[in-house]
Amino acid sequence: MNYNELCRAVAGLHGSIEVAIILSKGKLVASHLKSGGPAPDEEEFRSMISQIETIIKTTKINEDKFGEVGFIAVHYRYIDGLFFPINDHDALIVGVIQPYDHDKLVNEILSIVAQKKRGQ
Repeated sequence: MNYNELCRAVAGLHGSIEVAIILSKGKLVASHLKSGGPAPDEEEFRSMISQIETIIKTTKINEDKFGEVGFIAVHYRYIDGLFFPINDHDALIVGVIQPYDHDKLVNEILSIVAQKKRGQ
């Protein structure tokens, strides 16, 4: 799967998407960012990656009881974080600013991820 292509495709879904990144084993491996937004410094960014990975790993622990995690949503005052585990070590992270249709956007992203997985 081409992760840069995936990030571009997801970022193009809606004008409210500020960032689409792929994290793999603690590292940023692909991204598509809109310019002009606030950017964390390197240390803050490393901390944010670690936090996101902890959220995903902690949530995935219960897959044996509830099934595979489709996505995780975090709502902040200024941005929503949508986390889509791709496999055991990769995740798509999407930052979206309100307003947007949450259900529609999540379903579109899940569809693109599934399509990209099939086309690997």
